[in-house]
Amino acid sequence: MNPRRITVWLIVVLSLVLGGCSRFPTSGPIETVGDVSSDERTAGIDVAAQPPDPGAGAEAILDGFLAASESPADGYAVARQYLTDQAAAAWRPEAGIDVYDASGQSRVITADGSAVVRAPLVGRLDEDHIFTAARDTEYSHNFELTRVDDQWRISNPGAGILMSRQRFQQAFQAVPVYFLNLPGDRLVPQQVFLRQNEFSATAPDALVRAVIRGPGSWLRPAVFNALPDGVTSSGTWVGDDGIAHLALSEQIEALSADQRLQAAAQLLFTLSHFGSIDGLQINVNNRSLAIRGADDNGILRFSELSQYDPERTRAPRDLYAIQDSAIIKLPETVGAAQIRLPGALGSGWDQDPAWLAVSWQGTEVAVVNADRTGLYRASTGDGEPVATYEGTMLTKPQFDADERLWTLDNTADGVVAVVASGEDEPLVVPIPEFGSSRVLSFRISPDSARMAVIVDTGQTQQLGMLRLRGSDQLVIDGWRELPLNTASGQLTSLRDVAFSSSGKMMVLGAGEGDSQFSVYSVDIDAAQVTSQGPLYGADVVAVTAMPLDGTVTAAVLTVTDLALRYEAQYRWQGLLDDVTDVAYPS
Repeated sequence: MNPRRITVWLIVVLSLVLGGCSRFPTSGPIETVGDVSSDERTAGIDVAAQPPDPGAGAEAILDGFLAASESPADGYAVARQYLTDQAAAAWRPEAGIDVYDASGQSRVITADGSAVVRAPLVGRLDEDHIFTAARDTEYSHNFELTRVDDQWRISNPGAGILMSRQRFQQAFQAVPVYFLNLPGDRLVPQQVFLRQNEFSATAPDALVRAVIRGPGSWLRPAVFNALPDGVTSSGTWVGDDGIAHLALSEQIEALSADQRLQAAAQLLFTLSHFGSIDGLQINVNNRSLAIRGADDNGILRFSELSQYDPERTRAPRDLYAIQDSAIIKLPETVGAAQIRLPGALGSGWDQDPAWLAVSWQGTEVAVVNADRTGLYRASTGDGEPVATYEGTMLTKPQFDADERLWTLDNTADGVVAVVASGEDEPLVVPIPEFGSSRVLSFRISPDSARMAVIVDTGQTQQLGMLRLRGSDQLVIDGWRELPLNTASGQLTSLRDVAFSSSGKMMVLGAGEGDSQFSVYSVDIDAAQVTSQGPLYGADVVAVTAMPLDGTVTAAVLTVTDLALRYEAQYRWQGLLDDVTDVAYPS
């Protein structure tokens, strides 16, 4: 049956729509869907902190302190002027930043100096510049104002800094910093937040120092940093030729030839955040560090580090689907006719396929049968399914970057991960951290270091992340929930998740007041949650994406069995009807 090509332009006119956009936003801190105030539109403008005015009231002092705490100049010297001498000496703003939703904020300031701020917290930025999403609706803090020389001053600033989401947007920018997986052959991104005022002439060195600082505590067990302990940077500058010149301390010279190459890969791909950088030269005491593959001037370019490129090799963006119980392929070429797989999976299999996965180059497919007890794999050349695993209640399968086939099984004894490599017996790994929760969906990150999972606890549905490491001795641990905060509240109902890039996911979610599910682009740390809908009149039940070349390749399936392909933010094109599942290569 030929696909019915109905172009469905589903456009939501909002003030934050980026007309004609073909990519999700790739940087910037927390962003949510809703009306954008004039303050939010000024993100990135560095406003000088103002000291307290003589005779200022208690509320003005509180407002002034919260605003001045944005500015780290001279050790937050202006912000400390709002504090008592004792509080100014004890305050540690570098301890972290609590980010709150100002739309739910309330204040109670009394004549005796009590100054209580209540607001829902949506996240925290720690000392390592790593953001952790949160949803604490009960947060409150009393800043305790007191009179000093007849002037109001704050005696209890709290640990770190309290900052509204809007101020956080103005002050910080998200960037990927790269580390290595434990085998040392693949780069793994860690999203960190740096102050906007660091993105000036010193911006490259801010990223170098972020690599030196190392991964955050959660990711640390799954990666390693090739840069040695104790190494420091005394500056980084970029020439007109696009070469970044790094001045590092002598500890870097202790690295082996392989380790130097790994360290250079981390640094250069991190610096690639600035598109003008084409290579690097590492200097120690004004001498160029010898690195394998560098030219006579010690300059190393991306071409010599291609084996570490975090982007996967080019693969066809063919969309696969289950239609009338057969597997079909819709080639990426515009106007190309759909193709049925040969063999039983193309017609006549005695078990209806429910869920589908496709390997990166499209050479293999995997299916879970209709009663969700059997996992099968087949070559796309013959379409003949081979039984791989028999379980209890399987999830949609996935191939990872190493061509291993995964599914999660909700057994009577708990959730287990099932990992099949070639013809070997599948590896079965229990995930005890889920307890009695049931897994609804999962996806392996492109770097194979993390797994995004949606679980149903019986009371709530949660999106979270697990760490992955090891092969024969596979370790799956570190469950961490990622609350999804939007301007209208938290997404409390979740259906499906897919990675659209190494640092972003697409999630199907709905809030308590929503009548249907929508598509959201979600940062890997849930710092940014951006709607790609809602799709009016098209409730979505499944999503698939292909992380390739930094562009968004994604499709969704509606409750009416219509497959829609992503065209741009808020725009989805109808492709196929009578479809029960869709899958891009993974």
